[in-house]
Amino acid sequence: MSACDCTTQDELVEAVKEYMLQVKGVEEVFVLTEVDKKIIEQLEEEAKGNVLMGMGEGDNQGIAEVFKRDHILCVTTNKEYVWPEPPNVIMMQGGEIIGFDCSENDIAQYEEHPDFMVMGTFIMDKTKTVGQTGKPIVVLPPKPCDLGALEVEDAVLGSPSTPSDEYIREAYNFEKSNEKGTFFLGFNKVECVE
Repeated sequence: MSACDCTTQDELVEAVKEYMLQVKGVEEVFVLTEVDKKIIEQLEEEAKGNVLMGMGEGDNQGIAEVFKRDHILCVTTNKEYVWPEPPNVIMMQGGEIIGFDCSENDIAQYEEHPDFMVMGTFIMDKTKTVGQTGKPIVVLPPKPCDLGALEVEDAVLGSPSTPSDEYIREAYNFEKSNEKGTFFLGFNKVECVE
C-alpha cells in the first residue's frame, strides 16, 4: 500500500505501524499523544547539556529531527532489533569528531591501530582529542528509516534521552530491561500529484 492509496492520514499511520511490527525485534508501535509529545519535548529540552553516557554533554539531534515531522510513533524493541548502521553515537570536541561507535565487525580495524582507543564498540581517535577546546559533546544523530514501499517522506528515527525512555516505559508499562529499547520514528505523508 502506498501513501497515495491512503485516503486519510490515520490510514497512513496504521500502514506504517503494521510495517514496523513486521520488523524483527520490534515489539510494539504506538502513536504518541499530544500530551506525550509535550512531555517528551520538555524532557529532551531538560536533558540538553546534561552529561550523556558519562562522556559529555548531550545533543540529541535525532529526537530534534523526529519532532519536526507530522507523524511520530514510539517503537519498543527487544535484543533482536538491528539498529541502523553506526555511527549512532558521535563524540565531538572543538568542532572535531573525537569518538564514535562502530559495528562489532569494524572493531578489528581499530584495535591494533596506535591512533585509536577501543572501548567495546566505541572508538576514540587519540590524535584528535584536544584538551583545552571545551567540553565534549555527545551527538545522537538522526538515522534514516526505510519504510519499504510506503510513500512517506523524511522518515527518520531518533533514540530518546534516558528521561524520555523512562517516561515511555512507565507510561506504557514497557518492561525495564537492558535487552529492551525504545526509539521514536517521525515521518511525513508524500504529497500526491494527480
